Amino acid sequence: MQNLKKYHSGIWLFVLILFFGNASIMKSQTNMNDINFHAESEFQPTIKDAVKYTELPEIRDTVQRIHTGKYGITSNPLFPKYTVEPIKPAKMQNEPLTKLYHSLIKVGYGPIYNMPYGEAWINSTRSRDMAYGVHYKHFSSMSHLKDVGYSGFSDNEAELFAKKFYKKHTLSGDFNYKRNVVHYYGFDTTLNKITDKDFTKQAFQLFEPSVKLQSHYTDSSKLNHTIKLSYYNLRDLYNAAENNVKLNTDLSTFIQKESFHVNILADYYNHKKPKDTLNDFIFSVNPYFEANGKKWHADLGVKATVDAFNTQTKFYFAPQLNAYYDVYESIIIPYAGLSGGLIKNSYRSLTNENPFINPQVNYANTNNKLNIFGGLRGNLSSTTSYDTKVSYGWYDNMHYFIIDYTGDQTLMDNKFKVLYANTQLLTVGGSVKYQYKEKIHFIAKGNYYSYKIDDTLSKPFHKPNYDFTFSALYNLKSKILIKADVFVIGNQWALTKTSENPNVVTAPLNLKGMVDCNLGAEYRYSKMLSFFINFHNLANMRYQRWEKYPTQRFNFMLGLTFVPF
Repeated sequence: MQNLKKYHSGIWLFVLILFFGNASIMKSQTNMNDINFHAESEFQPTIKDAVKYTELPEIRDTVQRIHTGKYGITSNPLFPKYTVEPIKPAKMQNEPLTKLYHSLIKVGYGPIYNMPYGEAWINSTRSRDMAYGVHYKHFSSMSHLKDVGYSGFSDNEAELFAKKFYKKHTLSGDFNYKRNVVHYYGFDTTLNKITDKDFTKQAFQLFEPSVKLQSHYTDSSKLNHTIKLSYYNLRDLYNAAENNVKLNTDLSTFIQKESFHVNILADYYNHKKPKDTLNDFIFSVNPYFEANGKKWHADLGVKATVDAFNTQTKFYFAPQLNAYYDVYESIIIPYAGLSGGLIKNSYRSLTNENPFINPQVNYANTNNKLNIFGGLRGNLSSTTSYDTKVSYGWYDNMHYFIIDYTGDQTLMDNKFKVLYANTQLLTVGGSVKYQYKEKIHFIAKGNYYSYKIDDTLSKPFHKPNYDFTFSALYNLKSKILIKADVFVIGNQWALTKTSENPNVVTAPLNLKGMVDCNLGAEYRYSKMLSFFINFHNLANMRYQRWEKYPTQRFNFMLGLTFVPF
């Protein structure tokens, strides 16, 4: 910078000297009018433009980078493929759990036959550790049907139950109590003037505790098991009693890819009749293999049973075979199999079927020697399914009911006795089920029976030749529910008395079939309160399921259901 300033100062000094020098010469020439001087020179002084240098040093890279070029061929198809636009995945949200209530009470009354009804449930709500509750039901009638004895009845049931959930097991137990009262009303009141209701009364009282332990192993190498121990005591008003102790065990595991099961049953009965007592011990073992494929299933095994009935011991063997094959997408599934085994006839099972039997019952167990069956089932659509089946079985000592004309009350003849006969039974059955969401649901099923009996009995007494049931439900926006039921039982034979001079003479009597139509409707006012009305026997028929015991005609019941807490 200092050199630059000195350079500029020198230039300005040189310009001033030239300027004043020329001025002096011109003044002197002016004074000298005759003398003129003219000096020429090619030099013309100029001043270059000033160049300002930056104060910051700049370093320039003299090496230039050479970028590598990319070469390629872009090809487009003649017909471009469809480009799928991605869909955003749906986000799963936890649905709110349905609110559970602790109790439910249902009450009703039928005015025609004076029928009160009540049912109550009290239970725990949702829990991962345990569940428990209590249930009670009462249903009775204080009616007197025309031309027969007092036909009132009473059904009372009480149940306590509980479950405890463990990591690999579930422990459950319950206690059942039942008291069912009936009357032997099947007699002609014009011949027997009985006014005391207790004279024809019969009551069955049952106590039944049980406990069950069930495993839930997911490891195929573990031995899954279900062990149930139960006991019941059944008594009536005629000094008949029955005690039963039953142990039922189901064991299952996998052997390679096949499932292996073993069912073990130990069943002890003590039958106390008004005039006799006998014991029965049944022990059975049922091992079987179960295999599955993509379109087929099969299980194969055998059932061995020892029956120590009173003073006799018998051995029974029956095969077990069940197989099916899916021919076409669960629409056509043929199946077939073999089965059999011992069927226990106890005081409880017989009175559940016919409560009007004589307490001095004749006991014998039924042996199903062999039962062959085959059928076809499948799903016609997502809402409709069907099942058809044909079976043929051989039975020793199948039970039948006839009026006991040799009992203590020969003038009334209103109690049944049990007879046994070897029987061959052909059964043809089928069912159709339709369900559209929760709005419409119905199921229809029926069976045809053909009995071939040995010479012990002339007819299959009180065994109908066919039965049919139809049930339908229509749900209108979960606000109004309409239910319909139709029960049809075909003709059946009874053994009736024709004369008694000098001895009782009997002959078969054909009892006409029956049709029982029921209709019910429920209006749900809220989740806590609803009202219902049920109509029974709309056809107003007076039919007989058991000889001399007509049923009630048309009747209805009004009631409501509510949740107190």
